[in-house]
Amino acid sequence: MASLIESLNYTSEQLNRYLAPIIFIVGVVGNILNCLVLSERTLRSNPCALLFLASSFIDLISILIGLPTRILAGWNLDPTTTIYWICKTRAFIVFSTRTMAIWLITLATIDRWLISSIDIHRRQMSNLKNVKREIFIIVTLSILTYTYML
Repeated sequence: MASLIESLNYTSEQLNRYLAPIIFIVGVVGNILNCLVLSERTLRSNPCALLFLASSFIDLISILIGLPTRILAGWNLDPTTTIYWICKTRAFIVFSTRTMAIWLITLATIDRWLISSIDIHRRQMSNLKNVKREIFIIVTLSILTYTYML
């Protein structure tokens, strides 16, 4: 049993050491490119593009806060194991941003369904005013959901 636990710990350490930096670089570059493309003037009036832009920006925050400590953990330099407030803040930011990003993508799916509906009233529900309100609600609820971690 002890050898299984040691083997799993070693595997986790190696993944944090070698795979996490690749995920970090690809994730940061990909989300920055998403933000650049989705903030183009032609897409500013598209509600779905705004949802994807917000999701990409929030995913970028999650990657920048969450992955560096995992990379450091691969080298046994994880500050979250020794500094309590960093551990709590990191957990709060990572969990809340992941929740926000998932819900924003869900809202983008719903927005696409609304805009492709035969019913004119459903199509009219897809607009920037509603999307901005929905983004605000998702961000607020996600933060409130995870404030107990602080």
